Amino acid sequence: MNGHGRPRRSGEASSVAGSSQAQEEEEDMFSFLYIEWHTMASSCPLIAAACGPVSNLFSITALAEPWVIELNDGEFDRFLSDGTKIIALNALSLAFGVFANLALLANFTGRVRYSLSQAISITSFYCASILLLAAVGHERQVYSSLVRDGLDLQFSQGYWSAVITVVLYFLCGFVLSWNLIGHLRGHYPASFILTLPQRSLMFQILCIMIWLAGGGAVYTGLEGYSYGDAVYFCDVTILTIGFGDLQPTNTVSRALVLPYALIGIVILGLVIVNVRSLVLVSSRELRSLNHIEHLRVRKLRRGVQLEGSDEESFNLMRNIHKAAKKRDMWYTLLWSTIMFLIFWFFSSLVFAKMESWSFFIGFYFCTTSLLTIGYGQYVPSNPGSKAFFVLWSLLAVPLMTMLITSLGNTVIAASVYVAQKLGDLFLKNRSSDLTTELSQRLSNNLESQESYQRLPEAGKNEVQDFNAYYNVGNGEDNERIAKERLLVDAIQGIVSDLRVDPQKQYSYEEWDMLSKTLGTQFNWLGKDSPIRFPINEPAFFLRLYWNSLKDQLTNRHVHTEMWRQPRVDMLRSGAESSRVRTMAAIVQATRSAGQEK
Repeated sequence: MNGHGRPRRSGEASSVAGSSQAQEEEEDMFSFLYIEWHTMASSCPLIAAACGPVSNLFSITALAEPWVIELNDGEFDRFLSDGTKIIALNALSLAFGVFANLALLANFTGRVRYSLSQAISITSFYCASILLLAAVGHERQVYSSLVRDGLDLQFSQGYWSAVITVVLYFLCGFVLSWNLIGHLRGHYPASFILTLPQRSLMFQILCIMIWLAGGGAVYTGLEGYSYGDAVYFCDVTILTIGFGDLQPTNTVSRALVLPYALIGIVILGLVIVNVRSLVLVSSRELRSLNHIEHLRVRKLRRGVQLEGSDEESFNLMRNIHKAAKKRDMWYTLLWSTIMFLIFWFFSSLVFAKMESWSFFIGFYFCTTSLLTIGYGQYVPSNPGSKAFFVLWSLLAVPLMTMLITSLGNTVIAASVYVAQKLGDLFLKNRSSDLTTELSQRLSNNLESQESYQRLPEAGKNEVQDFNAYYNVGNGEDNERIAKERLLVDAIQGIVSDLRVDPQKQYSYEEWDMLSKTLGTQFNWLGKDSPIRFPINEPAFFLRLYWNSLKDQLTNRHVHTEMWRQPRVDMLRSGAESSRVRTMAAIVQATRSAGQEK
């Protein structure tokens, strides 16, 4: 055994292991569990980012408004002050909730390490939920004892806001815990897998919650509303529902509501736009890639051959992309519709129960509110339904946006398809034809030795000048120059496509031209297929054609320099030899002088 044999076997073993590991990672990437965990890695932080600021809004309402109302003949008489214990638990819960949201926001912005921020957020959310739950339980006991004493009481919006806050705090802690479990099990790295718009969502939601909380404080002082009623009024105003049950009653309130509503609507619009982009992105791209890969593998298992760059395999891969895209759009629409219908019917039941309406009236109320019609015939009248309406309206905005976006995608896709068919029938396609035309020209040029005769006069003059200057005129140089001119024209056509239609998909002939230019053969259904997954084809073509042109120009420069350098190299070689001989003579003379001494 020599010293070189063992490292070689080790290197081969590590290479095989690395190849096997890469293959396993690629297979895991398209597994069902990987998709689900990846979805959880992006969805869980977004749920916490949406519910965290909302929970703080309700927690502020729970702290600012006493929890029990005393009635007189069924009408509001006065608030009963909360006990010291309730206020202390409420304030401490709010402090934990704010701290949890600050840690979560720091994680979203990358200011704090994932592990530290997760530990702080999860612990704080659970502590806030437990503390407020203890306060709610204690208040329930006090309320029951007072009712037994004969008092006519009712829970206020502050109490119901506390109940909602408990649920939201626990939900935030739960989803963040699941996200942490996925990281600890090695399904994704120590970070939230989010895009920049997704990371900005929490900040936008936080802004609108601050706007609602601040508006509630202002209108509590201007109109004498309770804090819960003031937040309800601000919510109805920003959402442009305008029931009319609460209205500005003085000049200052009316003057202030104009800029307040305008700015609030702008902030809400930004949130809606961001939610729409999240629906379009989310985990949809990865699911689409997963479906494409499964369809490709299924076709191969049915006996479709991998060898050859035939047009049938190319068209089959294109059809796989279309099928995956259609399935993804309808899957998103189905999921959005189901979620919206569940939310719609459940909220109708809740409002019908809390307001003693029939289910139809509850359904009617939810529909008119979602459509922001705001007739004012039916409005939330008791504290519980007002608190629930604020939560319901804030949840209805993203769900409605998701449904409309999904409907728009399917309707727009169908409209584009119909328009393309009509265009094929009645209109001539005037998009860039440079690449298609060059497909035939370059293919002929690569297969023929008579390209010089097909060049225009300007090209012939350039070739003649080139030959006259370098004195290297031959058919090979003419063919090289012709290919360079065709590559330049092809790049011009692709640049035009990037400007007119950046998402253009090239035909089989154009891809075949590219393969001949590169001197390779594409395996359309293989793992190394350039169209295995959707790509920006004009940008891809531009990069490869540009590299081919650079290689072509470099080769021509080297070829021409070979004819100009022989004599220079000979002179250089002679001078170098003379210098070496002189240095050797000096060294020899120095050694002789040393020996004589």
